[in-house]
Amino acid sequence: MPLFRGPWPKPPEAQDPDTRRATELLNAAMSYARLILRRYGQLAPFAFAMDRDGNVVRETIEIPRLPRDPERLFKLMKEHVAERIRRGLILGVALCANVTLAEPSKEGYTDAIDLTLEQQSGYALQVTVPYRIYGGQFHNLLPRRIAVGQLVSEETAPHLFVHTH
Repeated sequence: MPLFRGPWPKPPEAQDPDTRRATELLNAAMSYARLILRRYGQLAPFAFAMDRDGNVVRETIEIPRLPRDPERLFKLMKEHVAERIRRGLILGVALCANVTLAEPSKEGYTDAIDLTLEQQSGYALQVTVPYRIYGGQFHNLLPRRIAVGQLVSEETAPHLFVHTH
């Protein structure tokens, strides 16, 4: 069962292709983010991409030593994805980063997962998912639990696929 359903009343099979692809990318990214937050209690920038066959896979950067700075890592991931887009290898991407909200969410959460979803068609969304981590203390005797708040999304202009559509 998907973690997120769009604010649209149609079932997934009746959605337009852009919405369906965005939902697939969002679900893959959020499943991974929750797993990493639950396991490690922190989140480094990452990306998921949809290839020409419709498969969604996590993007990895092949360099000897990853930078410790999240902003530098996000920049490298963005450059990596942009190169794969230029080569025509991917139809859509979800770039993700951990952010601190300027104001707490409705639920009072101050941390969020910031996702930039873009597709070759030009469809682009900026999605923010507030969260809070509970537990994980006493050498993980109390397991970590991730509470996710209300997803906030807005359509935006594409930045990575600007020359492909």
